[in-house]
Amino acid sequence: MIGYELVLKFHKNEAFLTDDFALSFDEVELGELAKNQGFKNPAFWLIEVLIYEPTEGRINVKVLSYNIGETNLSPFQKSIANELKNVRRIIFKGIDTHGLLNTLYGSAPFNYIPPKKNINNESCKENSYSYNTNVRKKINFASSEKYTNEIKIEPTKTYINETFYIPIKKVRFQHERVSFDKKFDQLKNTIELTIQNDNIREEFDAVKNYFANVLNTKKIQVTVSIVLYGDQITSIEANSPEVEKINKEIIETVKFVFVKRVLKKKIPTENEKTLFTLEEYFNNYSDGKVKMKTFYSKEQDLLNDLLRITNTKHYRHLRFLSSQHAYDTMRLRFILKPDSFVFLIEGTHHCHFIWETLNTSEATYIWHAEKDKQKLPITFRKIEEIINQTRVQGKTAYISSNEDKFRRIYHDYSDINEGFVKWKGELENVLT
Repeated sequence: MIGYELVLKFHKNEAFLTDDFALSFDEVELGELAKNQGFKNPAFWLIEVLIYEPTEGRINVKVLSYNIGETNLSPFQKSIANELKNVRRIIFKGIDTHGLLNTLYGSAPFNYIPPKKNINNESCKENSYSYNTNVRKKINFASSEKYTNEIKIEPTKTYINETFYIPIKKVRFQHERVSFDKKFDQLKNTIELTIQNDNIREEFDAVKNYFANVLNTKKIQVTVSIVLYGDQITSIEANSPEVEKINKEIIETVKFVFVKRVLKKKIPTENEKTLFTLEEYFNNYSDGKVKMKTFYSKEQDLLNDLLRITNTKHYRHLRFLSSQHAYDTMRLRFILKPDSFVFLIEGTHHCHFIWETLNTSEATYIWHAEKDKQKLPITFRKIEEIINQTRVQGKTAYISSNEDKFRRIYHDYSDINEGFVKWKGELENVLT
């Protein structure tokens, strides 16, 4: 604790090194004058610990400045609150009369740094606080307010202006801002700097390496301006050209690069699961570190990006099915091997489960079901079993069994536009 600079706050007849633990004036040796009178208004002294005797719970201190008014304890002082609560006695190495009387009786804002004195010089004894009754008789308490108008030493205003670089991996993406920690030579403790940007979300922290790739830099340049009044920070302003570049276009590019990489990821052959919701697929095959909500609030938007990125053979077919899918009733399902989707479209009298592939030259499969939302989960599980069976035995075996009522619509690739129109017409005819 030796060398610590601490704030000692006063309120009436109590002193505080922490926000919630008071010391009496018997424990803080301010003398009979302070003990009898108490502090007229909230005040605080900045002190430096010279000696610390933990066994006695005692600290010997010197006063660096005398102040009138409210103040907050520093984060550092709050962090050692438990240690400070062990202090039961404070002994001062000299108390400046001017500083004491002003903080005892003053009401106007006051900041006073006592001049350095030679404690061996006899002449300085008159300036030190004394408990001698003769000295006290010289004090006219009725006019003690005059001390607040005497010479005041204002705290020094200090400016910190620096430009530096911070690795993006050390930057924290938060709601509408980024933040990071930085130590400055002029400050005792590390501080947190923030740079505002309304486009940034906390979820982006998991993909900040992708932002580094898109921005083509592993570091951001930061220019900061800090104003200190004494040892208190009064203003901080920080900006970065790289952070300012993060707009909707950059975010879209990051999203595109990330999703493209997820699609290229090799799927483990031992994976037995067949049907995934898009959220399950996205979360599982991005190593679980990035969730779908990082970029997408709706699965339809993710599907549209998947189709755009893959440039699939059945792009128009899948876009149409996606536009007709009953999202409120069932979530889209994505199937691995072959890459395909299962949609649910509600007709006038029936519901229809539709299986369409991305790129393979296979027909569109359609199963009809009763328009009963309570029975739909049962029908869906049966279709899931059928799809699992076709993965093992092939579609030919399933078609030959003819156990279920289903329809197939073939694709015509001779003319892309006419082929889609023909496919769409046949599909709409069976969506009763």
